[in-house]
Amino acid sequence: MKQGVRLLVKPGTFFNQLQWSTHHWIILIAFMIVASLETHLGQQHYFYQIFADVLSARFGITWNQAIWAVTSLKLAFMLAGSFILASFIWVVGNLFGRRTSKRVLFRRLAVVFTVLLAAYTAQHAGLNNEPYALLSMGLYAWGLILGYFAIREQFALNHLETVVLGLFALLVVVSSFHFSNHVMETAARTQILEVAKRPPTK
Repeated sequence: MKQGVRLLVKPGTFFNQLQWSTHHWIILIAFMIVASLETHLGQQHYFYQIFADVLSARFGITWNQAIWAVTSLKLAFMLAGSFILASFIWVVGNLFGRRTSKRVLFRRLAVVFTVLLAAYTAQHAGLNNEPYALLSMGLYAWGLILGYFAIREQFALNHLETVVLGLFALLVVVSSFHFSNHVMETAARTQILEVAKRPPTK
């Protein structure tokens, strides 16, 4: 509870203390929960349902098994993308700042990624609902602030270096969310086209 309050009122202190946290698994669970929500509530979900229909018809599995496979694949893409991005940020940060633990950076960025993913999810609902649009903007702004403190505490950069690296990281992270959707869409369209080319069964 104290850490949650500190994240809101003293983010710099929160990220500084996060390196000694013994409950970092809670952060990973939070990210998985938000990623699951994005998969089920995002604007691509209806397309994933169609993808599941195609997989069920093509491979003879139940629809529940197919939708489980589709959502699991989407989550796997998001986790792999987050890992690659965090590793890239660690390499770039080490070039300009002090060398630090990659494990600690992953803990810090997991918090930032979770907030940004929540903003990305709220953005979908915000297309037809102004309160969600405002929530999305607020979460994006807060994610940017948290990213600033996370990177500054990690690499001991000056203000300008932290802002530049933070903005770059924000753009890349949000782009990765779009990329995972693009990969899933491409795979789904490929399967749908293959099924459509098959002659109808008598």
